[in-house]
Amino acid sequence: MNRGFTLIEILVSLVILSMIAVISSNILQSSLELERTSTSRLADVRNLNFSSVIIRRDIRQIVNTNLRDGFGNSIDGTFSGNNLTKKFFFNTKVNSISNEVSPIKRVEYELIDDKFVRKQYFSSNPYNFDEFISSNVIDGITKIEILFLHEKKWYSFWPIDKKTRSKIPKLIKLEFTQNNKEYLWIIEPNIDYEVQK
Repeated sequence: MNRGFTLIEILVSLVILSMIAVISSNILQSSLELERTSTSRLADVRNLNFSSVIIRRDIRQIVNTNLRDGFGNSIDGTFSGNNLTKKFFFNTKVNSISNEVSPIKRVEYELIDDKFVRKQYFSSNPYNFDEFISSNVIDGITKIEILFLHEKKWYSFWPIDKKTRSKIPKLIKLEFTQNNKEYLWIIEPNIDYEVQK
């Protein structure tokens, strides 16, 4: 005599299968969410590493030359920075496509809204400060401190006196918060010479 499944056995099987399906879908959803979070964090780390490379490259290739304003007048110092305005600028060597153009360009870093922006001018002493190439180096900054080291002491501006006008800071510290995470970058310009007047 052939005996089939009872209604209770079928219902129990359906309940077990539906529980397995719910558990499997929850595990799959958690895995996908974890993968999205990991990918996003990895992209953030990759972007920060790239930003760090750009800033470090600019600072390590500083050319310690006198800075000038748009009229050709000397600016106080060969490197200028101020934590109050969240800005610093200097001349640096930038690779150029043409050998007929000087590779020394003015580069400026400044906090604009929640972005740390890099501005590259077309010469070391631009006469038109409206002409530059701009790129966002770090997005989503909620706080930033820019400090400069001289003789084992950190200062919030540069140059700090007449003696430091012809010098580059020993170290430059960028301490910032992005996406509720705090970062600290300390960059050494590797410049040990002064501008001779």
